[in-house]
Amino acid sequence: MAATTNRLAQEDQISAPDLLERLVEREEQERLLKAMNADFQRLRGDESAWAEFKAETAVWDATSADVGADA
Repeated sequence: MAATTNRLAQEDQISAPDLLERLVEREEQERLLKAMNADFQRLRGDESAWAEFKAETAVWDATSADVGADA
């Protein structure tokens, strides 16, 4: 594994610790996105909660459109 780490770091012209930091950050982002997707799927599975979410986003969309019209 050390050889692969060093090779990848050299290819990107960064240090091995910097490569590991980048990979850890990427893993954290991936886990966050997976958790968000799971939460979103649960929300969609609850018809009442989904309808409430859609109504709320419609309000925000209308608000955003109003702000954009003033710009």
